[in-house]
Amino acid sequence: MKVLLGKMGLVMWLLFCIGCSAPKMHVFYSGVDKAQWAELTQKLEREGITYLPNSYTVDTEYRHPTLVYFPGDLSEEFVDKLTAVVKSLGFERLDVNVFNRHKHFYSKGNLGLYFPIQNKQTTFPDLLYSTDCDHTDSRVTLLASGRWRAFSRDVDPYIEGKWLYHKPYLTLVYTDTRGEFQQVYEALQHQVMTLKGPKKATTYQVLGHKSYPLAFFNCNLQIIFAE
Repeated sequence: MKVLLGKMGLVMWLLFCIGCSAPKMHVFYSGVDKAQWAELTQKLEREGITYLPNSYTVDTEYRHPTLVYFPGDLSEEFVDKLTAVVKSLGFERLDVNVFNRHKHFYSKGNLGLYFPIQNKQTTFPDLLYSTDCDHTDSRVTLLASGRWRAFSRDVDPYIEGKWLYHKPYLTLVYTDTRGEFQQVYEALQHQVMTLKGPKKATTYQVLGHKSYPLAFFNCNLQIIFAE
């Protein structure tokens, strides 16, 4: 009888530990758009990661998506899965930090995943217009999350992809059923004449070929500064 109880106790302890090995992750998602949030939740559920959404806008020191954890709550497998999910949304990387008692304290069994709202960088604009095109012009919005969206009269409502910027080169990435396409642009500062006189402008000139099936990838992109 004692042996049986001992075995039952061991089984109950193992079940308890298994339950403890799956911490709850509080996801602060104010730094992602609706499409990214839908994709994120789908992939977290697919990976079996328990999450609790939190729409609170967090002002943190984090520059990249960051996982804050209680010591001992993380496994390498969990981090690898979450890193793959974060990168699939278009982010460069996932940072992992032990909890900070002054700002982000988590008790055992709880994690915090932060998608901070990035400050707009001054090295590139958030809105560009296609130029030197053989088709309807497009406007391209660069989101702080690392995603771009292109709008034109021929596209309803829009198409989107990922962007990377390593001064002075801007790379746009687009994926569809045909595969992945990348176009690289080089930023050139100059002046253009407008109705209000000469204005500063930046043209992102295409460096790759101009035969992509995605029409606006075959165009230069430009911004004219009003000030």
